[in-house]
Amino acid sequence: MHRPLAVLALTLLLACPAWAEGPDGEATPAARALEDLDSPLLGARERAVERLVTLLPGSRAGVIRALEGSSWAVKIQLVEVLGRDGSEEAVTALVGQLVRADEAQALRIRGVLVRDAGASARLLAAWRRDPDGFMQGAAGVSGVRRLQELIALLRRAEIEEKFLSRKSKSGSTGNYRGQYDILKGEGLEPGYREYALEVVANIAIDRALRTPGLYRTGIYEFLRTNYVDEWEFRSMALNAVAELCTPDDEEILEHLEQLRIRVAIKRMQLEARYVELVDRHGYSDKVTEDALFEWNDVLGDYLDVVACLYIVLPTRYDTRVREFIRDIENASWPNPQPLYPSSLIAGLQIRCGWYRDAISSYELAMREGGSRAFGYYNQACAYASWSTKAGLSERERERNLDSALMRLDRAAEAGWSDVGWMDEDRDLDPLREHRRSGYDDISKRIKVRYALEDD
Repeated sequence: MHRPLAVLALTLLLACPAWAEGPDGEATPAARALEDLDSPLLGARERAVERLVTLLPGSRAGVIRALEGSSWAVKIQLVEVLGRDGSEEAVTALVGQLVRADEAQALRIRGVLVRDAGASARLLAAWRRDPDGFMQGAAGVSGVRRLQELIALLRRAEIEEKFLSRKSKSGSTGNYRGQYDILKGEGLEPGYREYALEVVANIAIDRALRTPGLYRTGIYEFLRTNYVDEWEFRSMALNAVAELCTPDDEEILEHLEQLRIRVAIKRMQLEARYVELVDRHGYSDKVTEDALFEWNDVLGDYLDVVACLYIVLPTRYDTRVREFIRDIENASWPNPQPLYPSSLIAGLQIRCGWYRDAISSYELAMREGGSRAFGYYNQACAYASWSTKAGLSERERERNLDSALMRLDRAAEAGWSDVGWMDEDRDLDPLREHRRSGYDDISKRIKVRYALEDD
């Protein structure tokens, strides 16, 4: 046994013998786990943490006592144990450690708490129940600052988790109206929407938030492990910004306009490069193929940015949207072209609320060879969303709902199988509300055809 831990174990035996010894005088599982926290083997230390967690709440008092007298190597693991406990006593002990530790140790403690979803949720709940009481654990300016930084990071981690949850359970990444309402913070503290907007905007423009000591400046990285690729989460972030942003968020909008300009320049450069490669070599090597894929991705990036800006400021960006559509419609690109230009146009039109135009563009995309399942599904979304627009007569509304149901049926017949996304897609809410039996029938037929399980 290492000396620091031997001293600690003796302290525990004297202070809490029932926790340290069993009826036969042997060390309890909690005491043995505590000893293993000082093991030179990483696996042994990780297993010891897990054992202590499973022994909660019975081991809580002993862990809190151990926290005060242990070496730093053991202490940081005890912080993890208490972070996963979440009791009022554990929260009080963790806050006390955070405000008393030196700067390097405080950074590690904060990192452990932020990266554990359970600890984050419980600490945030404690702060929201009693903000003043939570801050009473601070001592001096440094202590207050540390707790303020902790709360800011806990809120950021919560927002990131909610944001990433908008990737469908089926694995799909798309967009629909109201997809990011979860980030508006209804019923939570004032300023939640503004902070959520700051988080998603920084994801969109790949700029780090102010998180001292965690990540290098200039690169956005999530506080916890995520499984969304770069293009997906940037597209998701722009969709989220479009829902959260208002015309008064001028600084965010200026950053997005700068992003639009950068992407527009890159788009033109990649188009010119691809055309040059095709003229020189034809479409016969990997370099040309990679150039096409890169250019296609940047076209999608530009669509996401300009759609976001249009949704927030439709009058100012109407011309930009129409210019982009004209550029694609009038382009004389070499073959192969970006994947189904009409589908790109349709995706922009449906997000701008130009439903009639989007339906026509999806029709053209299918004639060009695009996926019929995808085309019909998005036509169904367009018709369903169109049925909710102000100014429609009841007859027009019913006709749009009938058309939406018919297109959804065609999508199913053409091979649409993503019921998970379909059931989450709020663009189809009007169908579920007014054509429930028809919607359910299509959903069941898809599940039977592809042997999908009901949730």
